[in-house]
Amino acid sequence: MAEKLYYKIGEVARMLGEEVSTIRFWSDTFPRYIKPERNAKGNRLFHPEDLENIRLIHYLARTEGLTLDGVARKLEENRDGLDHKRQIVEKLYNIRSSLAEIYESI
Repeated sequence: MAEKLYYKIGEVARMLGEEVSTIRFWSDTFPRYIKPERNAKGNRLFHPEDLENIRLIHYLARTEGLTLDGVARKLEENRDGLDHKRQIVEKLYNIRSSLAEIYESI
C-alpha cells in the first residue's frame, strides 16, 4: 500500500486507538516533532513524518508509561533507538493479534 501524503486527525486517532482530542493535545504539546499542515477549514493534516512521531509519542506514553516530561526527555535523548524499539513492540503486538485470531477461529 502506498504511503499517503497527508493523514486526517481522525485517521491517526483510529490507527492508534486514541481519541482525536489526545492526538490534538500531543500535536500542541510537541510542536517540535509534530507539524501538521492546515487545510482551508483549519483541520490538521499530518505528514507521514508526523505520524511516525505521534506513534513514537504514543509508544512512550502508553506502553512505557512515561509522563509528558518523560516523553520529551526521551525524544531528545535517543530517537533512533526508541523508534526501533517501538517498531519491534508494534510488530509483536501484531503477531499476538494474529495468533489470537487464529486461536479464536479454531
